[in-house]
Amino acid sequence: MNTITYQLQLSNSTIDVFIERKKIRNFYLKISPDSKVVVSMPLFMGMDKIYEFLHAKKAWIEKSINKFQSMQVSNIKDDISNGGTVKILDSQYIVFIYESKENKIIIDGFNIYIYSKKHQNLKYVEKQYNEYLQETAKDYFEKLIDKYYPIFSKYNIVKPVFKVKKMKSKWGSCVPRANHITLNLYLFKASVECVEYVVFHELTHLLYHGHKKNFYNFLEKHMPNYRVVEKKLDFEASKLLLP
Repeated sequence: MNTITYQLQLSNSTIDVFIERKKIRNFYLKISPDSKVVVSMPLFMGMDKIYEFLHAKKAWIEKSINKFQSMQVSNIKDDISNGGTVKILDSQYIVFIYESKENKIIIDGFNIYIYSKKHQNLKYVEKQYNEYLQETAKDYFEKLIDKYYPIFSKYNIVKPVFKVKKMKSKWGSCVPRANHITLNLYLFKASVECVEYVVFHELTHLLYHGHKKNFYNFLEKHMPNYRVVEKKLDFEASKLLLP
């Protein structure tokens, strides 16, 4: 795949745009939080067309870059409005809301597209997004439990049931006697390695109920860097958990 670098002049700066030729029919434009701009274009398309496309999109590109640069990663509150932002795991996404006959949400690059039957009713759209976030978080957490469960099945631990809900002061909890784990929805806004640590931490409580030496020995055996991740998690707690 050939990549061409094109310098695009914005109002106050010049940026590099990375142009990739692919076996596609239309242009695709992506902007990442570090302000990297990538455009995918059809193999057969002439370069003059891509230059026209980029100049037509200059205002939108500049607005998106400014939005990313002004973001505060510590802000947990999702802004469900056109041009607003939401945070999922390690990434921040710009929100686009469109009218649609069916409700659906699609993430493409660092954009999140919300198609809604009631696109002008922001409370309805916010509810739609929250339901999507809840379902997506649950699916993600379940995959992590499936990933680590084989370690615990060797000890005759039954695969736990779990639920996801908003909690104000902790990332997760475990009730061993009920074989039940609860994970904080806001954990879905933390770093990936922190999410994995919390899931493994709560699974470990099914084997060792308290925070004694054997508990931490088990953590260290399977997650040798857990102390580093714990410190990172403590920092993220101050940013992501509600006061």
